[in-house]
Formats: sequence, C-alpha cells, structure tokens
Amino acid sequence: MNEIPLKQVIDASLENLKQVISADNVIGTPITLPDKTVIIPISKVSVGFTSGGVDFDSKHNPLRQQAHFGGGNAAGLTVTPLAFLVASNSDVRLLNINDPLTPEAGNIVGTISDLVDRSPAIIERIMNIFKNFKKPESTEASDDSSEASEK
Repeated sequence: MNEIPLKQVIDASLENLKQVISADNVIGTPITLPDKTVIIPISKVSVGFTSGGVDFDSKHNPLRQQAHFGGGNAAGLTVTPLAFLVASNSDVRLLNINDPLTPEAGNIVGTISDLVDRSPAIIERIMNIFKNFKKPESTEASDDSSEASEK
C-alpha cells in the first residue's frame, strides 16, 4: 500500500479539524454586560476521527506500475456547554449547568428560554393584576354613593 496518499488524506483532514477545534470552543468568548459583569461560557469538545484507504490495480491495465488509490475519512465534533464563569465587581462564580445541586445554575439556560417563551403570558397576567386593582376602587366608590342615597 502506498503510504503517501493515505498520509496526505489524514494530514489534510487533521489540519482542517485543527482549524475547527480551538480554545474558543472550550473557553468561549467573554460576554461583557452593561454593569461590567463578564460571563465566560465553558464547554466540552468531543471529537471522533477515522480514516482509511486502499491501493488497487487497474482493471484495464494490470501491468501498470502505479496502483490506484482510494481513500476517505470522517470526523464528528460535538460541543456541549458545561458551565458559565461569571465575574462581577468582587464576586467570581462558576455556574455549572449540569449540577442539580446548584439551584441557580441547574436550569439557567432552560429558565431563560422559558421566560422568553412565556413572556406574553406573563405580561398578560401582570396587566390583569393591575386591572383587578382598579376594579375594587370603582366598586367601593359606587357602594359609598348608594349607601349615601339610602340614608
């Protein structure tokens, strides 16, 4: 088997993987909030890679000196968020997404997503609460006027 074509396939693949996999995928780009709090996402990167090749003779010219080469490779990459490093004025905390013992971090991503999804319903409830505060005042005023007219 001719080692050079297979080596070229593997080298090209690994070079492209190296460009995709960087420290920015493990320790994400810091996000600075208006109050100067810095949030840094931390993730786990998993990579799988396989490659293979074969030399074979020509069907039409079996006496040919140079064999044909066929090769291929495959790679898989998964980035899984693990935690957020939150640095504010004098406080640094690690909010672990997967740790159910940390209540503020256990569902931080899900909570934010749920709030965004439920915001129309939440706003409607708040508006109903304010409407209910106004209704008792107007009924009390009408009750007072009816009592005054009865006397």
